[in-house]
Amino acid sequence: MNEFYVLVGSNINPSVNIELGLSEIKSHPYLKIVKQSSFYESEPYGMEGDNFINLVLLLESDKTFSKVLKILKQIESNCGRVRDPGNKFTPRTLDLDIIDWNGLTGEIEGYQFPDPEIQKRDFIKKPYNEIKK
Repeated sequence: MNEFYVLVGSNINPSVNIELGLSEIKSHPYLKIVKQSSFYESEPYGMEGDNFINLVLLLESDKTFSKVLKILKQIESNCGRVRDPGNKFTPRTLDLDIIDWNGLTGEIEGYQFPDPEIQKRDFIKKPYNEIKK
């Protein structure tokens, strides 16, 4: 069973979009929420826009990293997320980022684990440390 932490964030109608995303995660047959942090509000990083609401989830799945990533991207899309390939710093309805995969130190499919941003950004570090095993 894979255990991994997901940073959840939104700055477009976050109360609605985060609840919608959490509902999709809870009802997904391949994902199980083990733990959930408190909600944290932060100013947008690298962009202009409304403040973000963030939290971190500890999830379990028997699916591979690739499959879980695909599931999370589909949930983002279901919640109205539109990606701009030319600019990653844009307001978003829902952002679901895997920040720690099985406690791995290293790289999977171009993703660095644990996410190096954890220790640099309070909006990641605070909710992550709150629930980290």
